[in-house]
Amino acid sequence: MGARQYLRNAATALVRPPVLGALYLLVLTVIASSDPIVADGDHALGAQAREVGSFVVHTYGGEMRRIALAIVATAALVGAVLGAVAGGLVRVRRALARQKPLEGPRLTLASLPVLVALHGAFYLRAVARRPQLYAEGLYARGGVRRVVQVFVTDILGVHGTTAIAVLALIVYVAGPRRAWPMWLERGKRALYMLRAVLTPGRAAVTLALLLLRTVPALGTAHAAAAPPAGGPMNVLVLAADSLRADRLTPRVAPHLSELAARGTRFDRAYVSLPRTFPSWVTILTGRHPHHHGVRSMFARWDDRAKDFDALPQRLHKAGYATGVVSDYAGDIFGRVDLGFEQVDTPSFDFVQMIRQRALERQTPLLPFLHSRVGRTAFPVLREMNQAADPDMLADDAIAMLRGQGDKPFFMTVFFSAAHFPYAAPAPYYARFTDPTYRGPFKYHKPVGLGGADAVTAADIQQVRGLFDGAVASIDDAMARILAELDARGLRERTIIVVTADHGETLFDNEHGQGHGDHLFGDEGTHVPLLIVDPRHPAGRRDDRIVRDVDLAATLYALTGVSPPADLDGVSLAPALDGASTPKSFAYAETELWLGEVPALPDALRLPYPGLAHLTEIDTAHGQEIVLQRELEPITTVARHRMVRDERWKLIYVPTRTGVKYMLYDTVTDPEERTDVAAAHPAEVTRLEGELWRWMLGDKRMVERGGYLVPRDLAALATLGQGQDALRIPGGAP
Repeated sequence: MGARQYLRNAATALVRPPVLGALYLLVLTVIASSDPIVADGDHALGAQAREVGSFVVHTYGGEMRRIALAIVATAALVGAVLGAVAGGLVRVRRALARQKPLEGPRLTLASLPVLVALHGAFYLRAVARRPQLYAEGLYARGGVRRVVQVFVTDILGVHGTTAIAVLALIVYVAGPRRAWPMWLERGKRALYMLRAVLTPGRAAVTLALLLLRTVPALGTAHAAAAPPAGGPMNVLVLAADSLRADRLTPRVAPHLSELAARGTRFDRAYVSLPRTFPSWVTILTGRHPHHHGVRSMFARWDDRAKDFDALPQRLHKAGYATGVVSDYAGDIFGRVDLGFEQVDTPSFDFVQMIRQRALERQTPLLPFLHSRVGRTAFPVLREMNQAADPDMLADDAIAMLRGQGDKPFFMTVFFSAAHFPYAAPAPYYARFTDPTYRGPFKYHKPVGLGGADAVTAADIQQVRGLFDGAVASIDDAMARILAELDARGLRERTIIVVTADHGETLFDNEHGQGHGDHLFGDEGTHVPLLIVDPRHPAGRRDDRIVRDVDLAATLYALTGVSPPADLDGVSLAPALDGASTPKSFAYAETELWLGEVPALPDALRLPYPGLAHLTEIDTAHGQEIVLQRELEPITTVARHRMVRDERWKLIYVPTRTGVKYMLYDTVTDPEERTDVAAAHPAEVTRLEGELWRWMLGDKRMVERGGYLVPRDLAALATLGQGQDALRIPGGAP
């Protein structure tokens, strides 16, 4: 074969529809990749974006090239499939119309508009289903792009875009309008032939249908076999990130409200540190953060790599199958060993963050990647906070539940959709929001490290509606898991716990938005706690103060598994029968300040560096982002702490000019707007003593000059924040 023939064959291959599809999607991918992974104006990183971007380019250039290559390969593959489908549709259309088949360049040229229409159909449906992923490139740009996205989401919706795509496909395949009458005749002939075939086979069809109904029924009966009565109780923990206690209402969470009627609801449950990582370690160990050692989202390796003697670990040793399943906020479970045999969660480190940011820009590919197949190819997609899908997580949880076997199980399912940016899929994101709203938070509410823009009353109402929609999506997903328990006959052998790692401030009483930055108001520390144990009476409500550290002690008591001797919590099991439990104080501390905190004036903060200088990459342990060891002392000293009882709440606030105590009467002032410390000195003294007793439970810390400081005061010399700057007299003992 001569060179001319080789060239002719190559040219023929290049003009085939699959190649056209691959080239088409590659071009779109290259255009989408033109923006840097970290741009100077990146809202998530604020003023620190330039430093982070420079670091990423110089340190992780190789990883950026690898993910770019993977994206290009995926675009080529997906595009080739789309091109092949487009070419096939062209052939089908012409065959049904009894037209001469097209080949070569003519087939490819005819396939181009079909290819564009196919990609557009997938894209528009994805925009309707997951508008948050596309809002930056459409809605946020304003003009025609905003109009297009609003039309797709608010007018067409998922069903509308699907219906239009199906109708367009039918019209295209049906061929030219002059051929339509012929299809009516063909349809009548097909129905006549179908009836002729079905009539003599009716008995066989009926038998087949009976078999199809019988086989699943037999399978269900087998799956529903419950463990023997009197055996160990299963434990199912259903939790949601940022879930507020006041959202367990029939309006927002009807399924959880119904569940509450079957157990005991603790109306005043509080967490010790309102951020995900330390809070979960607290919940599952029954110890306060200054005892178990994980006190930030960026815990160092030596704080994580220890024997926590946690609840899942003890239950596993007692014969339980233990597992946890989660989406993006649950990446913390892969960073610490708490005793779970199965950990079905995303992973997170700096490399994963780079991959995530690269994929977020690929809007031409996202309609195909946000699927089970796509998440298998790119597991980091589960880490995207704009794409948490409670329904998909429920599928994962049900799969894990079905695989537990005959062992009793301890299983935790942790949903992320209620965490900012409150990005629930359709129809949930719009369920409680104003359809006429056209502000910046139409589809979600991102939170970055830059300065916060002023929000209007309409913005606040929109954000709260987005949050409620996210909670509603989780409520429906949890209902599916509970239905699976019923289908397997496990409800009467399972203790169900509903709770959260922390609450969420939603611009309540000028307290800002988020969690973990301050302790003003109850919204960030107050969480739901519902315990349903079929062995105990239903429909109870308890309004005493309970804490996150009490849950592990309670589950040890309810399962009969021996607890560790050093728990900070007490068992709430007696309360399930209406008995009293010891009176408790609730304690809490803030976490790291990662940037500006509009609700917290500088006068109420001890300053330290922002995120770019606060953390480092631990290259020895999987590219983890961790707190710099030398900055740990000042960040620990700077934390606010609180203690509260049924009425009074005292907050310890260290500042550069001394420690300030702020007292709130939560009975007469539930919004916590007025500091009444000066009017109630006796209450300040009483609660101050209780708070110091708890704070000094951290044996690494001492009191000096009214501050809680490290025993080694020299550690505070970092960045000039030493004892002189804080007016701390004396030295370490």
